[in-house]
Amino acid sequence: MRRYYSLILAASAALIGLGVVGFYFYERPTTLRVAVPKNTEFHKLLLALNQEFVHSHADIRFKIVPTPDERSAAKAIEDEHVDLSVVRSDISMPTNAQTALILGHFSAVVVAPAGARFANFSELGGKKIGVVETEQSGEANRNLLATIESQYSFPPEAIAKIAVSPNDLAKSLTNGEIDAVFAFGLFDSPHIADIVGSVAGPPVFIPIREAKAIAEKLPGLEENEILRGAFGGSPSRPAETIETIGATVRLVAENDLDNSTVGEITRLILANRAAAAASAPVANHIEAPSTDKGEVLPTHPGAAAFLDGEEESFFEKYSDLIYIGAMVGSILVSGFATLASRMAVSGYARFDRLMEEALTIMKAGREAADLDTLAKLEIQIDSILTQSLAAGEMPKLDGHQLAALTLAVQQARLAIADRRSELSLRPSSPTNNIHSIR
Repeated sequence: MRRYYSLILAASAALIGLGVVGFYFYERPTTLRVAVPKNTEFHKLLLALNQEFVHSHADIRFKIVPTPDERSAAKAIEDEHVDLSVVRSDISMPTNAQTALILGHFSAVVVAPAGARFANFSELGGKKIGVVETEQSGEANRNLLATIESQYSFPPEAIAKIAVSPNDLAKSLTNGEIDAVFAFGLFDSPHIADIVGSVAGPPVFIPIREAKAIAEKLPGLEENEILRGAFGGSPSRPAETIETIGATVRLVAENDLDNSTVGEITRLILANRAAAAASAPVANHIEAPSTDKGEVLPTHPGAAAFLDGEEESFFEKYSDLIYIGAMVGSILVSGFATLASRMAVSGYARFDRLMEEALTIMKAGREAADLDTLAKLEIQIDSILTQSLAAGEMPKLDGHQLAALTLAVQQARLAIADRRSELSLRPSSPTNNIHSIR
C-alpha cells in the first residue's frame, strides 16, 4: 500500500510541476524577430516601441534584425528568417506575409531651383535629374523614377539620372550638373526637409499629374499629394497642393504567425505610438490598414480581427483544450478517488485482521499448555503492535478504533502473563518427584 501512496505523491508532484512549467511559459514574453533597414527612422521606431513594451511589461518583445536596405528586409521575411518585417510597398512585397500596420506614407518629391518652368513631370524629357540616394534606398528610388518615366513613353536615356548624395546636392544644383532633384520619403522627415532646403529658393515643386494612372497599374503605389505649405516658409513651400506618386511603408507579419499574436502586436503598437513618438517622431504616422477583403495588399487576419473587434475571447480560443483538459482531469480525479478508496478499504481490512489475530492470541494464551507456546504468542502480539502503530499502509485510526486495538493487545498480554503465572506455580509431575528422592 505504501507503493500506492508513493505513486499518488509522484503523480501529484508531476501535475504540479507541469502546471508550474506551463504557467512559466504562458507568462513568458513572446520574442519576435523583426527585419528593418538599418539606421532609418523605422529602425529607431522599433527600438523605441520595444523599450515601451519592456516598461509596460507587455507580452511581446522585438528582436531587431537590421538589414542593409529595404529590399533585404523584404527578402528576410520571404526566406522565413524573421517573423515581421518593415517593407516598402513599391518594392516586391513578400508573398508569405501580410500587413499588420501602415507605418507611414512616402511621397515622391520632385523639385527644381527657383526660376525653373516645369508644369509637369512630362516636361523633364532631356533634362538631368539628381536622384538622392541613401544607403538603404538608392536602388529602390532609381527603380521608382524609371517607373514614372515609363508612364510618359520617354525613349531610353531621355532623362539623365544622376546619383547624388544629400551633402552634394546644393553644389550639384549650383554648378548646373543637374536640373531637378528627385527624392522619396515622408514629407515631414528631416531627410526630405534638408533636400528641399538645399534647393535655391523659392524651390519649384514639379507635380506628377498622372499619379493616379500610375498607381492603378502598380498596386504597390498610390496617388498622393504634397499639401500646400508642407515644408513651411513664407511664401509657402509649395505654394499650392502638388499631385505626386507615393508608396506605403508597412509592418508585415508572416502568414503562419498566430492570429492572436499579430492582433496583440497591432494593439500594443497603436497603444504605445504616442509614447514612442517622443524619441521617434515617425510614430505619429502609424495608422491602421484597411480590412476590406478585396484589398490588393491584404491585412493579416490577426490584425484585421483586432481592428474590426472580432478577436476571439480566451474561452473561444482555447475551448477545445479546456474541454479536453476537463475530461482528462475528471478521469484523473476519478482514478485517484478509486485508488484512494481501495487503499482505505484495504487498510481497514488489515485493521480488522489484526484485531482478529489479537483476540485469537488472547484466547490461545489462556489455553496454552507450556511456556514455549506462551513465548511464541508473545512474539506474535508484539508483531501485531508493531504493524498497527508503524505500518504506513494503514489508514489513520480514529479514537474508538485505536482504543479497541489497544485494549485487545493489552488483554492478550494479560492473558499470556496470567497463564505464565499459572504454569509457573503448577506442582512438578510424579516422575520428577521419584527422580528427586533417588
